[in-house]
Amino acid sequence: MKVKFYKLSLTIVIIFSLYNYAQDINQQKVKTDDKILVVFNNDFFNDETKSWQFASGEYQIKESFGAFIPRINFANRFSNSEFQFEADAYVLFTAKTYFYLNTGFAEGKVFPKSRAGIELYNVFPFDVELSVGYRYLYFSPNKVNIYTGSLGYYFDDYWLSFRPFFVNDLDNGNKSTFTFIGRRYFVDSENYLTLRFGFGSYPVSGNTQADFFRNDSKFIGVDYQFYIYDKTTIQLGFLYENEELNINTSRSRYNFSVAVQKIL
Repeated sequence: MKVKFYKLSLTIVIIFSLYNYAQDINQQKVKTDDKILVVFNNDFFNDETKSWQFASGEYQIKESFGAFIPRINFANRFSNSEFQFEADAYVLFTAKTYFYLNTGFAEGKVFPKSRAGIELYNVFPFDVELSVGYRYLYFSPNKVNIYTGSLGYYFDDYWLSFRPFFVNDLDNGNKSTFTFIGRRYFVDSENYLTLRFGFGSYPVSGNTQADFFRNDSKFIGVDYQFYIYDKTTIQLGFLYENEELNINTSRSRYNFSVAVQKIL
């Protein structure tokens, strides 16, 4: 598999540089818990499309000044299978301001050949959080530019969030999607129930090439994360989408997911 590992290495070096810079300017040196997360997804359709599989494994390296998350993804679409190498970073600059960074590379049969993202978050008075960000996906030869942001609000044991996506695809025109999330926390931040819904043509549920072959969609989903052992959680999720593939064709999509997390 001809993945350009040097590009991935360069990007990881840049992320680590920002990460270390945040460490230098942050006065708190208290270590927080690392995590291991494994995710499995399966999509079923009500037409002749065979089921799609997705899996990922990641290690979350967490510090008081941020987090670095290397990840390996696997997806199967239309009898094509592929791995993707990806990394996220959350870099804390102040108690209320942080950056999200993302990069990823793959061969390009299923996942984009390369991807990148950046987003700035800031928490304002009254526990309101605003962000503005950008995502880039390269499906050879297509280049996809995604502009996004979010408005979040925390109160009591609840979190509400609204996020739009505005997509500029030079080959397939402009797309947009609007998502809404409501979450109720229970024992702590690792035990919660989430309800999500939205509509639009941009595929929030997946960033493989196959996910972009549609005109519109409406979706609603729910997931529940809970403890099964000490410092071990499991998340069970279901999401339903009604996808419009073209003016005359639509289909239903049923996504089942399970995620197991170990807090170290």
